[in-house]
This record gives sequence, structure tokens and C-alpha cells, in this order.
Amino acid sequence: MKINIYIEKDEFDEFFIWVNRLNHGVLTSKHIEYKTSKDGLKDPLHLSIESDMYILIADAENDLKKIDDGYGDFDLSYDSLSETWELRTIKNIAKNARRHDVEDNVICTALHTMSKIEGITPAEAMIIAEREWINSHFDESDLNI
Repeated sequence: MKINIYIEKDEFDEFFIWVNRLNHGVLTSKHIEYKTSKDGLKDPLHLSIESDMYILIADAENDLKKIDDGYGDFDLSYDSLSETWELRTIKNIAKNARRHDVEDNVICTALHTMSKIEGITPAEAMIIAEREWINSHFDESDLNI
């Protein structure tokens, strides 16, 4: 069974992102309205979705309403943890490696690690390289404090 819904054409990307997040189990606030008729829309885009997808959307809306009713007005947002975490981690490791004068070695080792281990993220590869070049070579007994 297919369900027909309508959204503003220029809101398709935002709607798709929201539905994709729901599909991956990430509940976020809905910032786009959809309707089952094109009445009241300026530039309607007609979408035919599977009933399972419509149920997913309806369940998410019910969950959002329950949270809103229970805790007040809110906006559940999504910040891609992986992207911000990845960039922050890479920056911090590169900065630390520069302090130890092994930045080139750490980056080269990270790239080599990524080429050898399928599916590893750049930050994970940098962590491995940092442990190899800094943590294993730098011991607290070397501080002589």
C-alpha cells in the first residue's frame, strides 16, 4: 500500500534528511510540514511512500508530541557526532604530534593504517598512529621531574 503526501518542493531535502534519520533510529524535531492533500501549499511536491514509512513518520510525531507534552516546548536537534568528533580528534592529535615533532610520521602512519584496515575512520587511524608514535615512545619516566 502506498500513501500520498505533499510537501513544499524546496523542503524536499530537509524532509528527506529527517525521514532518513528516523529510519536510522535518530529522533529529531520535524521542521517541515507534510500534508495528505496539496491544499495550502505554494509549490507542492507529490510523494508516494510505503505504509511502513508513513507509520515510522507517524510514530515519530507521536513520540515528539509525548516528549513535548511531558517536558514542554523543545527542539530535538541532531549534530553529526561522527563528523565533529572526527575533525576535533584529528586536529587535537595533529597538534599533539606537532609538539613532539612527529606530525609527519603520525599522519603518514594514519594514512597507511587506513589503506590496510577496511572501514577504519580517519580519526581512528590517527589514534592508532598517535599511540604508535607518541604514547609508546613517550613514557612518564622520561620527564625526569
